[in-house]
Amino acid sequence: MAWLGLLVSCLALPLTLQIILIDPRWRIANIAVGAGGVLPVSIVGIIAFIALLRWLHWGQILAIVALSLSLALSLPYGIVRLVMVEPGRLLVAVAAPLAWALNVAALVFWCRPGIRAYLR
Repeated sequence: MAWLGLLVSCLALPLTLQIILIDPRWRIANIAVGAGGVLPVSIVGIIAFIALLRWLHWGQILAIVALSLSLALSLPYGIVRLVMVEPGRLLVAVAAPLAWALNVAALVFWCRPGIRAYLR
């Protein structure tokens, strides 16, 4: 799970840049969300999952923080984008709930008390 989280956290940065460059209508909003939300979430996620790969128990707390911030950022952004942007609405309608469900599943995984005992 830590490897997958590290991969997703590392891929979030270039994907955000690609979204900013591709969509000219929402460029300012995407830059604001990317710089204000995606960048900090990705950095915290990278640090968290590197810590988890090194078996450091505080990595679990950072993973929970990163996943919570990611959910708090992607939920309203996805809903607003779904309502306000016509092109690509079907893709957002399928991808956003799938991303939310995977994010919640990862959050539940890292919140289990057994993980804490496993990392010590």
